[in-house]
Amino acid sequence: MTDTRSTLRIALGAVLILGATLSGAPTSATAATTVASPAAAVLQTPDFVAQLGYVEGHLRVGGALYADGRREEALVHFRHPAGHIYPLIAPSIAARGIAGFEAELDGVRRAAEAGKPAAEVSAAIDAVMAKLKAAASSVPVEERRDIHTGLKVASLMLDTVAAEYGRAITGGRITGAVGYQDSLGFMQVVIGILRQAQPRFQEADPDRWKAVAGDLRQLARAWPSLVPPAEPVLSADEVGALTSRLRLALDGF
Repeated sequence: MTDTRSTLRIALGAVLILGATLSGAPTSATAATTVASPAAAVLQTPDFVAQLGYVEGHLRVGGALYADGRREEALVHFRHPAGHIYPLIAPSIAARGIAGFEAELDGVRRAAEAGKPAAEVSAAIDAVMAKLKAAASSVPVEERRDIHTGLKVASLMLDTVAAEYGRAITGGRITGAVGYQDSLGFMQVVIGILRQAQPRFQEADPDRWKAVAGDLRQLARAWPSLVPPAEPVLSADEVGALTSRLRLALDGF
C-alpha cells in the first residue's frame, strides 16, 4: 500500500502545475484574446483554474494508482476529467482562445485501458499536464501575479476536498475509495498552490501563515495512504472544520 504522508509533506515544497503558474513568475505564454461566447457558460478565472486543478488532481492520483498496479481504480480517475470536467470548461477554453486538451485526456484513458506500461501512461499524463499549464497561463499576467487569485483557487478546491472526503465516509468508516482519492489528489494541488504563495503570504502576515501551515499539516493526516484505511484518521467533521478554517484564513487575507 502506497504511503501518501510523505507525498503530502513533499508537496509543501514542490512545484505542481497550477502552483507554478500562479506564482507570479514570468511565463512564455501570453494572455489569450477573448472571443465571443455565451457569458453564462464562461467561468471566471478562479473557477476556471480550480477546474484545471481538479483535472490535475485526478491525473496525479490516477497515475499513482496505475503505477501501484491498481489499474481499475486508476481508470476511474482517468475517465472522470473527460466525462465530467472537460465539458464544463470547454466553453471557457474556447473563449480564451487557447488549445484544448480533450485528445490528450483521451490518450491517457486509452493507454490505461490497453494496459500499457506505467511509463507510457505517465508520458500521456505529462502531455495533459503541459496543456493544463498552458491553459492556466492564459490568465492575464496581472491576475496570475495577484496572490489573491491563487488563494481563491485554493479556497474553492478546499471546499471540494471536504465535500469529496465527506462523501467517502459512511457510519464513521471510509466506504468510498474514489471520494477519498479524489480529495487526496485535490489536496495535493492545493498544497502546491499554497506553497507558491508562502513567501508573500508569510511576509505580509506571518501569524496568519503560521496558523494556515499548522492547519495544513493537521489536514494532511487525513490521507495516510493511497488506498484508504478502513478507519479514517480524521472524521468528516474534522476535515470539514479544518477546511473551513483554512478557507476563512485564505479568503480574509
